[in-house]
Amino acid sequence: MTKPRIAIALGDPAGIGYEIVLRAVNSLVVKRVCSPVIFGDKQSLIQALPKNSKASIQFEFIECSNIGSSLKLGIPSKKAGVIAVSAINEAVKYCMEVKTHALVTAPVSKESLKMAGIEYPGHTELLAALTNSKRVAMLMACDNMHGVMVTRHIPVSKIPENIKTKDIVETVKLSVNFIKKANCKNIKVALCGLNPHAGDNSILGYEEKKFILPAYKILKTSGINVTKPLPADSAWLKTKNGQFDLICAMYHDQVMIALKCINASKIVNVTAGLPFVRTSPGHGTAFDIAGKNKADAGTMIESILYVVRYIKRCFNKN
Repeated sequence: MTKPRIAIALGDPAGIGYEIVLRAVNSLVVKRVCSPVIFGDKQSLIQALPKNSKASIQFEFIECSNIGSSLKLGIPSKKAGVIAVSAINEAVKYCMEVKTHALVTAPVSKESLKMAGIEYPGHTELLAALTNSKRVAMLMACDNMHGVMVTRHIPVSKIPENIKTKDIVETVKLSVNFIKKANCKNIKVALCGLNPHAGDNSILGYEEKKFILPAYKILKTSGINVTKPLPADSAWLKTKNGQFDLICAMYHDQVMIALKCINASKIVNVTAGLPFVRTSPGHGTAFDIAGKNKADAGTMIESILYVVRYIKRCFNKN
């Protein structure tokens, strides 16, 4: 197939998004494999361009706003939230109209989004609303490993009450189906418990017996190669050693701590369940280094390469 057109939303202009996208799309590895279409704020883009570098704007740019001239870097604001959302909205339209083949998003600030009147807790929920997707899953990729979380951006105190059998089943099915589209093999799934030692026969908690084990039985009956609830530490060790293709964790940090210890520079956030493929770097806006020319574009490059590989594998299968 010809080089796919990849939509890239520039994220929060007060963070490192504009910087890492510019570095990524000007890297030789990205130039070789895709045609990026950049969505963002014109003034913020101009400010982020390296000085005396005309070559840095050799890509298709869709102007979604032009209000970033007085924006302060490193600080969340209503204006930054408006700019970020305008880029996401336009990029999603392009993907829905198949003007682009996939979406990559630079990091956004939850504070900036909230100031702009956006109440969704993150990209995943916002994208689900914009595409009318009833069920989505936050799938984290790192090399050949995938980890998905049943609950996402909620307080730790509310995790137990949000562990439901149907949510576990739907999260695993969404993730397995997503991975299978680009990979024909039988996906092996490690199902994590919520409590230490997976509850230790309900001595350390009841969620495994009440919610997670029933989910295992449903998934097993549906033909998915899944384990009974495992202690999360054991599940990650076995996944790291190649015994499983997907690990289903019960909450955010059960995925992120492990992956960041394994290889933080390779983490890609993937949304399963959308009408198109979407990825994002597995890190935030990094306000503390915004505008200081210190940001590493490695995970942004990984995010772009992931969607390109995924699209090509699906294309080759068909």
